[in-house]
Amino acid sequence: MAVSNQYKVVFRIMKFVLMIVLVTAGAAGCGRGANDSQTTSADSPQTANHHDFSVMFINVGRADATLIQVDGLSYLIDTGEKSSVPALFTAMSVLDVQELKAVFLTHTHTDHIGGMEALANRCDIEVLYSAEISEDKNNNKIEQLAEELSLPHVKLRAGDTVEMTPEVSFEVLGPLEYNSDDDNDNSLVLKLKINGKTFLFAGDMQFAEETTLLNAGADVAADVLKVGNHGNPDATSQRFASAVSPEIAVISTDTSVDEDSASERVFSALNGAQVLVTQDSIVGALMTVRADGNIKVSNPEPKKKKSQIDIIELNKDAQTVTLVNNGDDAEISGYMIFSENGSEIYMFPDGTYMNKGDMFTVACKGGRGDFIWDDKNVWDKKKADAAILYDCFGNELSKKK
Repeated sequence: MAVSNQYKVVFRIMKFVLMIVLVTAGAAGCGRGANDSQTTSADSPQTANHHDFSVMFINVGRADATLIQVDGLSYLIDTGEKSSVPALFTAMSVLDVQELKAVFLTHTHTDHIGGMEALANRCDIEVLYSAEISEDKNNNKIEQLAEELSLPHVKLRAGDTVEMTPEVSFEVLGPLEYNSDDDNDNSLVLKLKINGKTFLFAGDMQFAEETTLLNAGADVAADVLKVGNHGNPDATSQRFASAVSPEIAVISTDTSVDEDSASERVFSALNGAQVLVTQDSIVGALMTVRADGNIKVSNPEPKKKKSQIDIIELNKDAQTVTLVNNGDDAEISGYMIFSENGSEIYMFPDGTYMNKGDMFTVACKGGRGDFIWDDKNVWDKKKADAAILYDCFGNELSKKK
């Protein structure tokens, strides 16, 4: 039966009205089935903008090292000092880090760059970042490291961004101007927003650089602050602390070595924040941030040692260290011999195995041994020294003076 044009118009109007009603009902919050697709807010655990994210503020003594993981990719801000390399490697083993997308060195001081050489020998590093503004412009220690280690080196300036994923980037806030008095105040300052939370990594920034950023109108507000200069009294002014207004603040230090660090004045300036100190953790303070912005803080422990390998001799005259395996057959790839006095490190190469009862000798260059340490002389004949053996998890296995 034919339908008149008048009825056709009515049907179209009714169809349009019905569609509006259905859309409005959906917008009013009608429930969806378990398999229905939907777009969720940024705060929802199901959001497409959610990232697997964690930050470990590593216990590297009085030094600084922060390990960041985003969607399976790993980044490191500072490497600690030479003497803290075993602690750095312990944290990397706990979090199963085999390679690094990037390393950021905030400034040239040894408690921030000292572990760089050993780190480059342990794992692949895609690129090294540092501040364009830095002391020793004609003889920069970070430039030298990059050249010696054959690493691509990119210098950053305020306003730059470094992409971690298509949706997550570091924002470079500072330094803004050169400070000739102290390289602490040339620190690379990084900001990161993820899963609804903001992190501020302040390097060793002190009052001078803080003032420069604040006077320039930099947005330093953050939920988590890596406190500048180990919580020493010459950093984290009241003005800066108020501008950041963190929920959590982290101080990286060992107060038994640096008595001025984690100072009462800094705690007072950070009033209202939960303040964590890395020396209170075995490996470090690990933060994970869920999609809803909830921050969980934990203190992981190193993996348990599995071998019984001992140092039976340190011969300073021959510049050798001799080990014996008193336990079961073991792979010793990544095991380290550490010089307590000079902080030099030898790492056993991949594919190294030690059967029960085997004895290995590690000799410095020019000596005789099963393995050759690429150093002419490590062991100090005049000063007290000790050889320490660590497994690949950072556990101390043996020590010999």
